[in-house]
Amino acid sequence: MITCTLKNDKYEIKIPSLTYGTANFERKDNDETYFSFMDKYIELGGWCIDTARVYCDWVEDGADVSETVIGRWLEARKCRDKVLISTKGGHYDLETRESRLDRASLEADLAKSLECLKTDYVDIYFLHRDDPHIPVEEIMPILNDMYQSGKIHFIGVSNWTTKRIAEANRFARKNGMEPIRISQINYSLAHASTDILGDNTLVCMDTQEFGWYRRNNFPVMAFSPQAKGFFAKLARGDAATNLPESQFASTANLARLARVKQLCDKTGTPPAVVPLGYLNSQPFFVSSVFAVTKLWQMEENMGAQDLVYDEKTLAFLDNRI
Repeated sequence: MITCTLKNDKYEIKIPSLTYGTANFERKDNDETYFSFMDKYIELGGWCIDTARVYCDWVEDGADVSETVIGRWLEARKCRDKVLISTKGGHYDLETRESRLDRASLEADLAKSLECLKTDYVDIYFLHRDDPHIPVEEIMPILNDMYQSGKIHFIGVSNWTTKRIAEANRFARKNGMEPIRISQINYSLAHASTDILGDNTLVCMDTQEFGWYRRNNFPVMAFSPQAKGFFAKLARGDAATNLPESQFASTANLARLARVKQLCDKTGTPPAVVPLGYLNSQPFFVSSVFAVTKLWQMEENMGAQDLVYDEKTLAFLDNRI
């Protein structure tokens, strides 16, 4: 497995190139299936599981499910010391869309996450969204206090621009605080944007963001790395008539799809796996946060853990040659 080491004054962890994401853990009565997914992920060589406080509040009776399923699994398997857990807090209110990056909201989110996960710390704690109207001078002391308490080992942000990350880290380092060390961003072989996805609180990889990550060799955890099934579904002949995969059906992405199919025909690699290899091959570390609904998908996706493409293949997939 390709890995990246995060290290600070207190802790050191090794992040795998494939992280198992659990945003689709929606049912309270489905432990057997969810446990089997996590068991298979570990069996096949994985060790990082990603969740969030807001998962799956948008589903009836879905609140707390993702974190509590993971908590029950950690307790049943007695494997907390062998697994990295990343979770996210501070998502805006889903009803009012009001920001929740104040101290009370963040501390409440972290406390509830720890309770549901049945643990006294999380390896990586991400702020799930940003609010550019709130100065980083107000946010970073809260995260630093959480770090100093031992409840979080590494600070991350999700859907923050690199400009804000740089600003926050300048402030943190100037004031002797723990900086942001990893970022979650929408990133895939398929191009995406806030306009395409219909959510202006998301941050998608683009040329400017990519340049900063490359210059700073800053690690990324990529969500929607397989473009919500765009390549896998269309490569097998499904029509892009339904969301979410149709969000990615642009002219540029359809051209990339054609290249993916050519590469699959040549190498025998499944079309769902090619985007994971693509992200493995970037000039900075990327951990793809993937999800599954079937056990065979877990087995297929984990085949990408050591898959790396050369520059010529990357250019081919990008439709640059």
